[in-house]
Amino acid sequence: GVPGGKLTLVDLAGSERAHDSQSHVRQRRVEGAEINKSLLALKECIRAMDVAQSHIPFRASKLTLVLREAFTSKRSRTVM
Repeated sequence: GVPGGKLTLVDLAGSERAHDSQSHVRQRRVEGAEINKSLLALKECIRAMDVAQSHIPFRASKLTLVLREAFTSKRSRTVM
């Protein structure tokens, strides 16, 4: 077979725009909350795998759904 691969890049940074209007402040808070939710879900998945739980909560966020294959494939390598 032909060797193949998959590269997934994930940017967890919030918006760095310098707008200070009230709507942008709220938007940045919402972005920050979503990033924190994703990081918490990632932590829970890593913790579940570390203790070999039968259920790993990949469906808890879009981030963990995207990274699921990277954590479950025997041939994958993960760099953070």
